[in-house]
Amino acid sequence: MRIYTRVTEAVREVERDLWEMGIDVHPQTMQDKAVADDEGFATKELQAYGFKIADYEWSEDMEREVIDYVFRATNPSYQEAVHNYVKQEFADRVAMDASNPGNAYLHRDELWNQFMDARGMFHYTYSERINPQLAGVIKELRTRRESRQGIINIHSNIWPQRSERAQLSADWAHKGGVGRVPCSLHYQAMIRKGSLDFIYSMRSCDFLTHFAVDILLALRMQHYIAHYTETQVGTFTYFTGSLHAYQKDMKDRGVF
Repeated sequence: MRIYTRVTEAVREVERDLWEMGIDVHPQTMQDKAVADDEGFATKELQAYGFKIADYEWSEDMEREVIDYVFRATNPSYQEAVHNYVKQEFADRVAMDASNPGNAYLHRDELWNQFMDARGMFHYTYSERINPQLAGVIKELRTRRESRQGIINIHSNIWPQRSERAQLSADWAHKGGVGRVPCSLHYQAMIRKGSLDFIYSMRSCDFLTHFAVDILLALRMQHYIAHYTETQVGTFTYFTGSLHAYQKDMKDRGVF
């Protein structure tokens, strides 16, 4: 696994790996949309991909640097909108009450409006998935400093009623394009040698649309939990089953 000391350096190298080593894959669905016959949804994909960032420094300037790099084919006003989205989405995730649709989508409404239902809500929000678990994870790590159970589940996070048989979650029922399924699997926070190490696992990540946002939100969460567990920020480790970019988004990059 490659280890970086700067977030922007990691993002640049991830992009290079995707362009140089990605294979051609055309999925049948993208969330709840059928795209098998749409050439724009052909992808370059890296499978089972990960990296680590150690001794990095977080700042809003660093966030802007990452966003400006990944979204360099867009105009500055859109780059600013993405940064505002990151700030508001994180605020939604750590607010006292989980929210749907929340406030962040307004900064990228051209992306998110297509997923809103007739009620003016999303099938789920990350705020709804993360918020109920956050205080418990912080309490676990403050109480048992060496715990391996500091996990915030995002995928399949519908708690079944007490039953003799395990029950399938809504996320399982929505597979195959039936409904939207979270791309993130879980966050795991562990305190080791006085530092809060953070592991972020995803099943799938769209590099040109979501990767920068997902990484920056995870880094913010690492700092948030480190603050409330009174620890230093340690390493950040990322893993995804599928890192990909769509042809429709790569035209300006000259990949296809």
